[in-house]
Amino acid sequence: MVIEDYILDRDEFIARIKSGGLKTVVNHIVVGDSAELLQYLPTGCIDLVHTSPPYNIDKQYRSELTDHSPQDTYSDFLKKVIGEVKRTLRPNGSIFWQTGYTQNQGGLPGDILPIDILTYQFFHSEPNPNILWDRIIWRYFGGMAFKKKLTNKHETILWYVKPDGRLAEPHFDVDQIREKSKELDKRNNFWGRNPGNVWEVDRVAFGAREQSSHIAVFPEEISEKLVRACSRPDSLILDPFSGSGTLPKVARSLGRRWLGIEISREYALESAKRLGYQQSSEVRTLASCLIKFEVFRGPGQSLTIDYIAENLERRIKRLDTKSLRQNFDELVSMALSDNSRAKSMKREAWVELDKRINKWRSSDPAVVSDRYLSRDYKNRRNLNGPSRYQTGLATLEFLNDWVSLSGQDIKDLVISIVAEEPSSYRIIGDTVTLLTTEKRLKRVEQTIEPSAGDADKPEEEALEDELQPKLLL
Repeated sequence: MVIEDYILDRDEFIARIKSGGLKTVVNHIVVGDSAELLQYLPTGCIDLVHTSPPYNIDKQYRSELTDHSPQDTYSDFLKKVIGEVKRTLRPNGSIFWQTGYTQNQGGLPGDILPIDILTYQFFHSEPNPNILWDRIIWRYFGGMAFKKKLTNKHETILWYVKPDGRLAEPHFDVDQIREKSKELDKRNNFWGRNPGNVWEVDRVAFGAREQSSHIAVFPEEISEKLVRACSRPDSLILDPFSGSGTLPKVARSLGRRWLGIEISREYALESAKRLGYQQSSEVRTLASCLIKFEVFRGPGQSLTIDYIAENLERRIKRLDTKSLRQNFDELVSMALSDNSRAKSMKREAWVELDKRINKWRSSDPAVVSDRYLSRDYKNRRNLNGPSRYQTGLATLEFLNDWVSLSGQDIKDLVISIVAEEPSSYRIIGDTVTLLTTEKRLKRVEQTIEPSAGDADKPEEEALEDELQPKLLL
């Protein structure tokens, strides 16, 4: 596979969907105008949408279309896209419409028009009226400073649901996104609290791994929360303004089917490269990390498939996940069965598992698994110790069983891992070269001498330090 395999041009998309149906175009970025291409999708085929439209404020996107249209033209465009999105959404499906402000062209200078207000009527109108289920505030840090008004530090994400008749029952699994509590209060849920509808997530800053040439990259953490909580594995996820490819990448990483539409071929190519850094599930992501960080000695090295398979299998089969599971289950059972007034055992379990996760140098395989997974799944940083340890251990167990019990040929597994990640690996014959471990589109030029303290290290660099203790030596 090469990264261009993730891209479909307009004509090929239309030809495929007419001849072979939806299954022939899923898991692709389609280059074209969403207002046109959405019309070719079947009615009721999409499970979840997360998107952010252009704001019509003359931003310099790299595309054939201008971001500065007359307001009537802009409004008609959004109405058409929203109408098609509503049609393609299945009953009880969810749309997350992430917006900021546009300029009210009919008003006085400085008069802003919130896009959520502009488009509210389009979601509620016939046909396929949606209801506004919730309203999420994304609060970020930094932001553009103004001389005559307050610095803007938020966007809104409107959660619309398409009712099934007169009843709306969207899928929502809060256990997938519970967050650490501020206090270890005995009344709190052991696995964490409901995150609420105000999310503090920093913007994608210069030097971040997700940075691309796109001017409005939204954080993976936001899409991850939405996809985890509001869809199931193998659901079909759509972004009709896919931009830098955040939603397709996140959906792919969580085992969902996905489809992106993007007017700019340059952005589509960058999105495809991001997809080429990503495995299609958490267990495959962990396997890829083991190959990169424990079998290879660094980028640029070439190894045979036989060597990689032999070393990966040996490492996985050495894992004593049974004793880790027994210890964890006993700790959790003790905490949840504590019926005393003080519930001191519940607190002890929280403290112990937080301590394990936060230990700077750890040889605990479940902890190192968590740190590998944290490279790709940004929302893990918000989970409490029990959730991080449990999911790190569960992914490790799944990989162990996959290799030890399923009869899977370890060589076939290695070949599929490296083939699925063409931005990280190159395979020629029976030899694999590790190209990079950074998953970065844009190189960061060092213009300032770094501080001697770890606190000033970029997150990725600090994480590399944490990963020095290997899972198995």
